[in-house]
Formats: sequence, C-alpha cells, structure tokens
Amino acid sequence: MKLRMFALIPVLCAVVSSCEDKTQPVEVTQTRNLTTFDQDSVLHMVMPKEWRRVQATKFRDFNFKFNKDGEVYLSLVSGSIKDNASRWLRQFGQSPEVEIADLEKIEMLGSEGVIIETSGKFSGMGGVEKNDMALLGALVFSRNNLISVKMVGNKDEVAAQRENFISYCKSLKWK
Repeated sequence: MKLRMFALIPVLCAVVSSCEDKTQPVEVTQTRNLTTFDQDSVLHMVMPKEWRRVQATKFRDFNFKFNKDGEVYLSLVSGSIKDNASRWLRQFGQSPEVEIADLEKIEMLGSEGVIIETSGKFSGMGGVEKNDMALLGALVFSRNNLISVKMVGNKDEVAAQRENFISYCKSLKWK
C-alpha cells in the first residue's frame, strides 16, 4: 500500500502543475499585406465543402483546390467568350472552333453564361503536359466584366465534381 501511495505522488504533482495558467500576453510588432481572405469581396458565393480555398494569385481572384491536384478558380478575363473557350480547348489539343450558340447555358451573376467541357492531354502554363485530364469551365458577361470559372483536374475527379461546380457557379451573386 505504501508503495502505491509513493507511486501516485509524481502523478499528483503532474496533475497539479499542469493546471497552472502559464499564458503570456502577446505583443504584435509586425504587419502583413491584406489578402483576399481579409478583404470584403464584391461577390457572394457558396463554396462546396469538398473544396479548399487557397491564396489568390495575380490572375486568379478566387482560388480553390479539390482532391489531390484539382483546381478551380474564378477570374476576371479579357477578350470574348469565344476567345477564352477557344484558348481552353487548345490547352487540351482540341480544335479551337467553337459555336457559342451550341454550348450548354448556365444562369450565373444575373446573366446567361456558357459551359465548356473537354478532356484529354492538358498543356498548362509553362508547357507542363498531363494525361487523362479534364476541363469544366463557365464564362459569363456580367456588369461589363467577363468572368471565368475554370476547373481542371483528373478527368474522373472533375466528372465527380461537376454538380459542385454547377452549384458553385449558380451561387455567385453580386453583393
């Protein structure tokens, strides 16, 4: 019995000492630039729970990842819907000839946009080529802006995210 009491003494000391409040005040001495996480957006959106928001970049106003390598990003772009759709198709080695009137339509940001889909070998920025990839994109003119929402990833993963992509595009609203 005495041996058990002797063995409990270190346990009791650990419990009592771990109950002390050892927090110290923190003084902030540095600042950082605001990011899109800090700034109020002019858009309201509902991000699918399977997506992770990541830092915006120069040409990606809103940037998301899904699964291992899938990307979704929203950008304000220049040119026309046809110009951008053709560029996207060329990235997949497809004919850049596209008839906008034949594309699937989507209502987003208070206007009618179009959906572009393709798959194959993707040649992205920097000349990196990837096989078995897919693109699901939406383009819409709204408030004198051409907005693109582009999803690129493994073709099976993109197909599995199609409903989330469409819901995300439809959720976009001007504030």
